[in-house]
Amino acid sequence: MQKALRTFVVNLKTRTDRREHILREFSDKPEFDVTLVDAITSSRGGLGLWLTFKHIVRSYVSQNDEFILICEDDHIFTAEYSHNLLQNCIIKAQEFKADILLGGVSWVSSINCVQDHVFWVEEFSGTQFMIVFKQFYSVLRDAKMNSEGAADWKVGSLTQKKMIIFPFISTQKEFGYSDTTVNNRIPGRVSNFFDATQNRLRLLTKVVTHFQKLESSRPAIRFGVFQKISVPTYIINLPHRVDRLNHIMSEFADKPEFILNLVVAIQHKVGAYGLWQTIRQIVEKAKQEKEEMIVICEDDHYFTEFYNKEFFFKNVLEADFDKAAFLSGGTGKFDYAIPVSKNRYWVSHCLSAQFLVIYSRFFDAILNVEYDETIIADMTYSKITTNKIILFPFVSGQKDFGYSDVTDFHNTKAGVVQNMFNEATNRFLNIHAVNLLKYEN
Repeated sequence: MQKALRTFVVNLKTRTDRREHILREFSDKPEFDVTLVDAITSSRGGLGLWLTFKHIVRSYVSQNDEFILICEDDHIFTAEYSHNLLQNCIIKAQEFKADILLGGVSWVSSINCVQDHVFWVEEFSGTQFMIVFKQFYSVLRDAKMNSEGAADWKVGSLTQKKMIIFPFISTQKEFGYSDTTVNNRIPGRVSNFFDATQNRLRLLTKVVTHFQKLESSRPAIRFGVFQKISVPTYIINLPHRVDRLNHIMSEFADKPEFILNLVVAIQHKVGAYGLWQTIRQIVEKAKQEKEEMIVICEDDHYFTEFYNKEFFFKNVLEADFDKAAFLSGGTGKFDYAIPVSKNRYWVSHCLSAQFLVIYSRFFDAILNVEYDETIIADMTYSKITTNKIILFPFVSGQKDFGYSDVTDFHNTKAGVVQNMFNEATNRFLNIHAVNLLKYEN
């Protein structure tokens, strides 16, 4: 007979309504060996919950426990729950050396489907049903948190190896009050968060499924193709910005695979408006000449150490097969990112347009945009298509010249561009590390 899962339920002694609720949830589930743990009280509820997590690991758990379940007293099993599903998800999470596995969350950022029903998550909110694996016990036990933090945020900050089960097997019951999160006293707030997150995950999993099918059908690209290929490349530069012109020409000096066209930027009192007019001019020309794809390059682009011709064009051609609208060489900000291959990521939103491969299927969308002096090129690119792809490691960055002719904000805050790219790179490093594990397995 299989051993029941050691389960530790956090409950304040005074919250008898919650205690009765959670005991009912587990009453017909002998697969859980439930122990009620008196929550540590604190004027900051989040700190009290965090200290209780630590107390559980210190006082109740032994190294013989390969994993345990820590459960908050507002947890509810969903209709998706089954013992077999939970067991299978635990096994799959262990294969990927997860530190925690969550039954459901109220918010999530980027995801990666590592196995059926098991998704790696970049960040999350919600620890009402949390499997904790053995290797994470000491991390949880020894970590410290100041009085201002939230327990779920703190747990998530301690590891990149965090996973969720989807569809969710756990959500949170609303009691009309919360001892840890003041705003959760608002009726319907918690339920709305869980509903919105599940709806978002349903959409993201459709993206995952779509690209999984494409990946299995992509034709192999022969190495010889890369030796012959080249791409029309349009470099945007204002005539009086000689420093930028010298910089950008030096970047392409040893790269004959880019057929350079220097484009004099249209000048306007609103720099971003002039930039968009220039982009339209480039796209109109490319359309007239029936180009299959072009590169639009701003004069602050630089190639990173990760650029090489074979790597770049392999991904350019595969993204074309996937019917991408554009492929970005690097970004300073993005929202959700979903891996679609070993080095390419679909994104829900991204900024930075210093180096973009624009495919012909996207030309008309650009030309048909209604615009005025409020237009911002990178935001517009992102807004008018759902099929936008980023290459990682980035092959392109933005050189900081200490000024910008397009974005006033960059003129008032030193180092903002580099800081944005550093932050985006750090996020992608975590996402990419998990993606590589899939290909190794």
